[in-house]
Amino acid sequence: MVQSSRQQVDAIPKIVDARKLVQREQQLSGSVPAEALERLAAVVESVDDGVQVELSFGRDLNRHMVVEGRVRCDVQLLCQRCLKPMPESVDAGVHWGIVWSEEQGKSLSKDLDPVIQEGDELNLYQVLEDEILLNLPMVAYHEEECVPRDKFQFGDASMEEGEQRENPFKVLEQLKGSSGKS
Repeated sequence: MVQSSRQQVDAIPKIVDARKLVQREQQLSGSVPAEALERLAAVVESVDDGVQVELSFGRDLNRHMVVEGRVRCDVQLLCQRCLKPMPESVDAGVHWGIVWSEEQGKSLSKDLDPVIQEGDELNLYQVLEDEILLNLPMVAYHEEECVPRDKFQFGDASMEEGEQRENPFKVLEQLKGSSGKS
């Protein structure tokens, strides 16, 4: 399948045969439409301007089929302090080894992430989406203080500082004390 250079700049194909791309030492450069990445859309507030991708297919020194490149996108995440959207840029390096089974994946060098191609087709969008999801922060929050510190409360806010809380086991202590005296 030969693509014109115009198509490669605009959008990369969703389904590819990695073997053929490796044999041709093909390079793909373009974008992935944000609406095609449903799992990403479920964990972010929005994806700004789609996903930019640059991939080079080839072989490494051990003759493994590899894909090197970058995936970039700007997303809006929900700040866990103020619960408002905040921008986050993802710029992830891609270092994949193409394999057909988990066993083959174990033989790859440690600097390659195994990507399993089932049959003749590899869902490139799915693998790129995995890469983006793995590079999102575990917890998103603004760098600057978006919620004043005096708004954070620990414990019961109605209690005064000097006020002592009643011990919930006091009744048990009294019962134990009265039963021991008999």
